[in-house]
Amino acid sequence: MNDSQDRQIDAADTAAQLHRERSANARLRKLIDAHSRIAAAKLDLDRFLSLVTDSLLELAPAAHASVIEWVDGEEMVYRACSGTIAHHVGLRLKRDGSLSGLCSLEKHLLYSSDTSNDPRVDAQACKRVGAASMVVAPLLYQADVAGVVKLMANRTDAFSADDIETLERITSLVASGMAHQRVFAENRTLIEQNAITIARLRTEISLREAADSKLEASLRRRRLVLDTTHDAFVCTDADGIIIEWNDAATHTFGYARDAVMGRAMLDTLFPERCRAHYAELDVFRIAPGQHAHQLLQRGRTELTACRIDGNEFPAELSVCPVQFDGRTELAYFIRDVTERFNARELDKRFRVLVDAIKDYAITMLDPQGQITTWSAGSTQVMGYEPHEVLGEPAALFYTPEDIAAGRPQRDLDLAAREGRIEVEEWRVRKNGTIFWANIITTALRDPNGSLLGFAKITRDMSRRRRLEELEASSQRMSQFLALLGHELRNPLAPLRNAVSMLQLKSDNHDAFVPEHQLIDRQLSHLTRLVDDLLDAGRVTLGRVQIEPKPVSMQAIAQLSIEGSAPLFAAREQTLDVQLPDTPMYIEGDLTRMVQVVQNLLNNASKFSPVGASISLQVFRSGRLLAIRIHDPGRGIDRDAIDAIFNLFVQETPTEEQADKSGLGIGLTLARAIVDLHGGHIDAHSEGRGKGSVFTVWLPECTRSASDDGARVEASAPLQPADLKVMVVDDNVDSADSMATLVQVLGHEAHAVYDGAAAIELAQTLQPNLVLLDLSMPKMTGFEALPHIRRALAAQGAVIAAMTGLGTSEDRAKTEAAGFDLHLTKPVDLPELESVLQIAAKQVRD
Repeated sequence: MNDSQDRQIDAADTAAQLHRERSANARLRKLIDAHSRIAAAKLDLDRFLSLVTDSLLELAPAAHASVIEWVDGEEMVYRACSGTIAHHVGLRLKRDGSLSGLCSLEKHLLYSSDTSNDPRVDAQACKRVGAASMVVAPLLYQADVAGVVKLMANRTDAFSADDIETLERITSLVASGMAHQRVFAENRTLIEQNAITIARLRTEISLREAADSKLEASLRRRRLVLDTTHDAFVCTDADGIIIEWNDAATHTFGYARDAVMGRAMLDTLFPERCRAHYAELDVFRIAPGQHAHQLLQRGRTELTACRIDGNEFPAELSVCPVQFDGRTELAYFIRDVTERFNARELDKRFRVLVDAIKDYAITMLDPQGQITTWSAGSTQVMGYEPHEVLGEPAALFYTPEDIAAGRPQRDLDLAAREGRIEVEEWRVRKNGTIFWANIITTALRDPNGSLLGFAKITRDMSRRRRLEELEASSQRMSQFLALLGHELRNPLAPLRNAVSMLQLKSDNHDAFVPEHQLIDRQLSHLTRLVDDLLDAGRVTLGRVQIEPKPVSMQAIAQLSIEGSAPLFAAREQTLDVQLPDTPMYIEGDLTRMVQVVQNLLNNASKFSPVGASISLQVFRSGRLLAIRIHDPGRGIDRDAIDAIFNLFVQETPTEEQADKSGLGIGLTLARAIVDLHGGHIDAHSEGRGKGSVFTVWLPECTRSASDDGARVEASAPLQPADLKVMVVDDNVDSADSMATLVQVLGHEAHAVYDGAAAIELAQTLQPNLVLLDLSMPKMTGFEALPHIRRALAAQGAVIAAMTGLGTSEDRAKTEAAGFDLHLTKPVDLPELESVLQIAAKQVRD
């Protein structure tokens, strides 16, 4: 390399060196200028910190944002911000998991050249503020970190060593400024405190002068107050020696003041048998080394005290430790509570008496209607334990309808106004069952007339209500009892047989099919009326039974709708059905509940105009499930709402009914069935022409419904077989028509009219099937059965009881007597064909 090239290199080095020195000088000037502006902030800390963050952006051009974060417990708070994050002042971040938090813990400068892969930083937070790289320095004050100073750049590895050095210098300046700020604040606080102290001293001096002048008068008043109070006041020293005594203490115990001064309180005022035990109580002693200001005010204690004559009495004692002239004293107030003790004993005896009454729910309510006391009888009647209801409103026992109508508050208001009210209405037990209750509500007032609360006495009157209803309907029932059984069904049997024959013959003569169908419908309707009469009689006599098991409310509704569909179709009416998606179950009898709902649907259709829209809704209200049927029909007079459920009562005259039918039995039967399920039926109407609403309320089933399993498939019909059938009935028309119907069905049939003739014919005919009436003169079907069995040579003959009695008890009797089947008159054609199939199968087997 020649000299010319050397000179060129030296010139380049000199220029670079000169550029670096100029840059350093510029940076130094900026740093000095920043120092000057920061120092000019004087002692306004917020302005001081804002100038720091602004200056850092000028000193470190690579940064797009600067922030001072303050340590606040487990969080870092943005105290000052500049640049792109200036609007984030006050932002709080978790100290754990951030580079700032780590810096505050390790107390030295930290640099993250690439935040995207640095585990020390919160990468998501950095990404949100655009911090690709950042440097953080701690603010140290007296070895504690008050906060950190942080620079952020939007590119990686953005900060040079000069930037880091600048940040360190600014950080030391901020720490120094903080120190000055704290010293200034401490001095200012001391000055303010000194001023306050001087003012307080001046006030205290003036008050002390006034207090000294009043002290003697105050002591005199204290003595006067203690002597005029009704409670005995006794003061003792730390050893329990009496040092003060008022006039009330003399009146209570009988001792003069001079006679007890200097004596031990325990030995003087309490029975000897109790002293050893009482001496261990905290109320009579101070622990060694314990001062008055450390003692908490003692609570009230009930003890047995003793008068000067030896008579004992219950006393309430309260104690308060006091400090007087450097000594600890105990000030006691003692009250004779004999009256309270007697009242408490009386209350205990009253409680025992109340709890012994199991048939009545006796409760106490506060003025707002919340339960304050709960007797054992209340648990038995309502089903709740005390801890379940104390503090709860008495509205808990009302039906959902009454709650919606505001009845609970109206009853309380009426009782407060009248003093006492007595009502009979529905109430709800804990398990959701409904019962008819007699409720007496009495308002309780103090001598000044202020309302203290209410006393409620509730009695389950369900049994009496049923007895009253039974007694009220017994007169009407007696007129129909003779018609409900065998004599009313007997005329229906030959009519049904004749209609069945007409139906069989009409297959070849279609001209009379409508007439045959009309007779069949009317006969079926008459049969249903007879069934209703029988059910009403059983309900009144308490003979209706249900077979409860978990039943879906949706299934009840759907089966009822299917049963009423023909009536709705005939009257061109629509039914709006609202069923919940979630299955809801009751513990009940599916068949009986379908009978109830179908009866209500039929009534809604019958009393509504042609083309009307009727709604059925299934829903839950509290602990009860409900089916509500709303029709736009004729409606019910308000004063007739309760009467429509009585037996043989029809609020609508027959001539106003659409089908001119009905005996006033359906609603009576429906209510009885719902009562057996633990529920009740509500009826509501705004009056004539305004429609009606019937709601069936039922308690929800608490156990899950089990799957009924797969349905048994119907067996294939058997091939026809020639049978020999013997019909036995004292009603000639019934016997002859049944025999003729059997012959039309293709079998040999013979009719006889008494038991003896049946036995004789059985010996010669050897029938495969015997249809035997039960109620016959001279010899009943039960009496004839064993003789007929013995007369039959073969063992495969089927003997079916044919009777007007069809209850479960009647079927059990015929099964126990040895009958193979039980047929209820009138026997319809499908049922007869089924019996013939069974007999034919017996012949083949």
